[in-house]
Amino acid sequence: MDTFRDIIAERRTYTANKHTHSHGYGQLIIPLQGELEITAGPKSLMMNTDTLLYVPPACEHTYHSVVRNEFLVLDIPHFMLSSIELGDRGIACPVNNQWKGIRYLILNELDRGPEHGAALKELFPYISHCLVQEQMPKSIQYIHEHYDEPLTVQKLAEMEHYNRSYYSDWFLKVTGKTPSAYIQEVRLSKAKELLRDTNLSILNIAVQVGLEHQSSLTRLFQQYERVTPSQFRKINHARLS
Repeated sequence: MDTFRDIIAERRTYTANKHTHSHGYGQLIIPLQGELEITAGPKSLMMNTDTLLYVPPACEHTYHSVVRNEFLVLDIPHFMLSSIELGDRGIACPVNNQWKGIRYLILNELDRGPEHGAALKELFPYISHCLVQEQMPKSIQYIHEHYDEPLTVQKLAEMEHYNRSYYSDWFLKVTGKTPSAYIQEVRLSKAKELLRDTNLSILNIAVQVGLEHQSSLTRLFQQYERVTPSQFRKINHARLS
């Protein structure tokens, strides 16, 4: 029975003997050296220093390694995980600079001794966010990374290799929103962040979130927030004072 309350992080090595099991907690396996052959649910891969893997709770997995290896493994309590966001299948992703930074922070915490659990608990929301981003469809990732640029449904559809009409229907099923509404909400969210955290002008903020005119941002706020950008800023500053 898995009863631990904090994230457990350890350096682990694997042998040539094949093991198959599942557990009630999630597991993030980050490579340090060597290789690990692993099958998690329907996903099979050879993990190396370029690939990491998230194994969700109750996912049966089989693993072994025939070479010298070392992996950084995080055992994550089930109550910290959102099955809706992370799903019930393994998530494999490349070890890019973002994940290298996370690995560095975790290793630093391990070096500080047995009191690392609380710090890892604080870090986990960011780790979870990164995992969710990794499994997002390419076009939705693109929206979040390029919301400040002109975006067309045709361009987004091509990223998923769909025609424009099918893509719009697919997008609605995946997100519950039309592509244009989703883009507007991403831009609105970023604009709200800039209004709260900076003193940039309304026009400057409009341009930074991909809108050509200040009036476009004003219409967006009035549609979703029922206030103007200036009113939104004043309300939030008053709450903080």
